[in-house]
Amino acid sequence: MPWPRWPALPAMERTTVLITGCSSGIGLGLAARLAADATRRFKVCNAGVGLMGPLETCSDQAMKTLFDVNLFGAVRTIQAFLPAMKSRRAGRIIVSSSIGGLQGLPFNAVYCASKFAVEGLCESLAIVLRPFNIHLTLVECGPVHTSFLANLQRPDPEGSEMRGLDAETQGLYRRYLGHCQSIFRDTAQEVEEVLPVFLEAIGSPCPPLRCASTQLLAPLWRLRLSSPDGSAYVRAMHDFVFGGSETGGDQP
Repeated sequence: MPWPRWPALPAMERTTVLITGCSSGIGLGLAARLAADATRRFKVCNAGVGLMGPLETCSDQAMKTLFDVNLFGAVRTIQAFLPAMKSRRAGRIIVSSSIGGLQGLPFNAVYCASKFAVEGLCESLAIVLRPFNIHLTLVECGPVHTSFLANLQRPDPEGSEMRGLDAETQGLYRRYLGHCQSIFRDTAQEVEEVLPVFLEAIGSPCPPLRCASTQLLAPLWRLRLSSPDGSAYVRAMHDFVFGGSETGGDQP
């Protein structure tokens, strides 16, 4: 398969780039792409961990670890570089977010909570950074073929963690895992498809606060905005994931 044509990066002085989390996946792809380019000036908060499963199975330690990486890791990294960026009155901060930061996803309550927090952090910060000519961009990704899914913490549907749960929640969880498998099989993006979104944010003279790598859940996102009380979104997401049945169990 030939490599895609990359967006041209703007002409600027050679500077140091920091990518947090580049051992694999999107971070590694960005590191490889930018290492081959002579003009770069930005900083990516790219590390992230996942936690899936019924809320009752999520331990305090697992939840604290997830927030420490997904939220507080981003906060500490931005804090470290912000004074110098303000002093120069220039800089770019690109944060790897998720469609799970825009809308609640079943059995991803804690992960979505961390990404909602990242979205609020960055939106609030972008307002203050505007006079300093510091651009902050959230790249909201959907399913991507990386090691993220394989590495995320999730209980085995037949494991001991699930035995204390009601049968209906167990059935819904099994159905959700099947839904995830079909989504990743049929619609997940490759890393190479996602990188141009990051590169466009780097290359744009005035990048947006938010840019999405996929339109997978865009109709549901628009429904969430158009129905302020949230009930239409909850029904639609339930139907999308669980097939329209209001009962759980093991029905297909």
